[in-house]
This record gives sequence, C-alpha cells and structure tokens, in this order.
Amino acid sequence: MFSIRLPKEMLKRMRERKDINWAEILREAIRRTLNEPILPVTIENLICSLRDSNEWEMLLCLCLKAELLDPHYVIRNLEIIHPGRATEILDCLNSMLREQGIDPNLSGSFEGKFLRDLVKEGLLMYGVYDKFEKEVRDKLSKESWDVNKAAWLLSQYFIEDPYRGYESVLWIEPHGLIRTLRVMLSREDVTDIINRLVKIGLVFWDYYSSKAYSHEMIRGADYARPIFVELSTNKNYLSYSSDLLRDENFLAFLKWLSEIYSLDFRAVVEYEEEEAKREFKGSKPFDEVLKELVRRGMVLIDYWPHRRRVGRRSSMPPHWVYKLTPIAKREILPRLLMEAL
Repeated sequence: MFSIRLPKEMLKRMRERKDINWAEILREAIRRTLNEPILPVTIENLICSLRDSNEWEMLLCLCLKAELLDPHYVIRNLEIIHPGRATEILDCLNSMLREQGIDPNLSGSFEGKFLRDLVKEGLLMYGVYDKFEKEVRDKLSKESWDVNKAAWLLSQYFIEDPYRGYESVLWIEPHGLIRTLRVMLSREDVTDIINRLVKIGLVFWDYYSSKAYSHEMIRGADYARPIFVELSTNKNYLSYSSDLLRDENFLAFLKWLSEIYSLDFRAVVEYEEEEAKREFKGSKPFDEVLKELVRRGMVLIDYWPHRRRVGRRSSMPPHWVYKLTPIAKREILPRLLMEAL
C-alpha cells in the first residue's frame, strides 16, 4: 500500500464520484506504465468474468482456494458463510476452472510464480479485494459489541506495529485466542463469536501440517489487512487510568512477566503453568489479576503448539504465552517510565 498527494479540488471531485473505483484505475494505470502483464490471460479473464457477472460467492470461494493451506477447509468456511450452499458453490467454481484449463487445487506455477499467488494478485488488481474489504467494514459496523471486541483482539495478535510497512503473518493457533476471549467477554463458549467473524469474511478457519507441527489455525483474510491495522490502534477497548500505573498488582504482574524474556512475553510450559503462577508476588491471586488485565485489553494469552522432533530440531511441549497487547505497550509503558522518574 502507498499514498499519493493530490490537489484539494481534485480530491474533492474524486470523492464525489462514488461510482468509480479509483484504486482499480490507479492499479491499471501503473500496470500500463510498466507495460507488462502480471497474470496469465485465463486467470485474468476468469476473474473479470466473475466480477462483471456479480458472482461474488464464487470469487470468495476462489479467494479461499488461494489463501487457505488446507483445501478441505474451503468448504468448512463456505458452509459458515453460505449455509447449505457450500458444495454447490465449490462444484460450480471447480467446473469453471477445469473448463479454463486451470487446476481446481490451484497447484503449479506460471513463469516462476505460484498459481495461488497469481490468483491473489488478480483478485487485488481487479478490485475484488476492495469489494470484500468494503463489505466486511459494513458488516462489522452492524455487529454487536462482543463481535467488534473479538475483531479488535485479533488485531492485537496480528499487528505488532501498525506503522510498519507490512505485517507478513495474519494467523494464530486458536487456543490462546479462545482462552483470552472467554475472559474478555465473560462467557464460556466463544465459538459462535469466532464463526460470526468468519461469516462476515474477516477471518477463516485453516489447518497447518508439517513434519514438526499439525494444528488448526485462524487466518486473517488478506484483503482485511487495512481493517486489522486500523483496529490495532483503536483505544476504545483499552481501559486504564493513572492509578493503575501505581497499582502493586499490576507492577507485580510486570515483574512476573519480565522474569525470563523481558517485557515482551513469558512462555510457560502447559503442564507447569500452576507452578509458574506461584512465582507471582501480588496481593491478589494471579488468576484474578490476569482476568482484570485481560478485560482491560492490556494482556492477551497466546499458545505455542507441540513441536515434534525433526532433524536437528528437538521436540517442544506446548506453551501458554502471556504478553502485553501491542497497544498497551505503546500507550502504558512510556507513562510507566515517566511515573517511575
């Protein structure tokens, strides 16, 4: 992503033309200037044909095929988004891909670039990502406080630094998110909240499998990156006051957190968690302090899954990982330093 400067009058006239996709026009102008095709003609024609025919369900299915690691999860996500129609949509798209001579699994490459990446570039170039992003924004604005809070929490997992040019990773193993969300929303079952985010197209379920790891994951949609970046700086879900900076339990938690890995995080082997909690020196129990800080949007819990032994890399047991939310580090730690001085 990049920005350009324009005269005020020109910008005003552009904004008045709601019927024009200016991003798409700029992308096409850049492409013409570079004077080089970026896509195989078959993929370009397929995407443009589906877009011009308003086949957004099949375009979303194509997006899932290009983004997800596990092809079986395409139908799982489609079933959440379009209940009862997932198989129909997938079969229709697969048939269309075969007719165009494209492998339905999007395997293979073209001129040194993976087919999946070319499809994603095509969806971006021809305004499909713009359409999906706008729809997600509209849907999210109409959702409940709990759903929006869950979206904000995901941004804290995904976006460490909103001012960095690009965050490469938009996925997490779900155990930590589920545990944090349970505390934050004060409810035991949060699966419906996560599935709601899937339904509006913000995130998708996926599965990662290798010689070392095998686990389910929650993947942020690539077209939703700007949304996550904006959410990550939203202070509406961060609750703190100057009194907290002098609170003995908050300071005790920071001391516990920085025991091994500095203030970035503390990883605790899953079956040694209770032992680690006993190191906490606050006036209140550790779990009570943790819940308060999670509900304030200051702390999140992550999860490192079990790693099998592969080659020279040893096996590793699963860990719970405690850390300050990125927005808490940016907002609170400088104030804490000033308070100490």
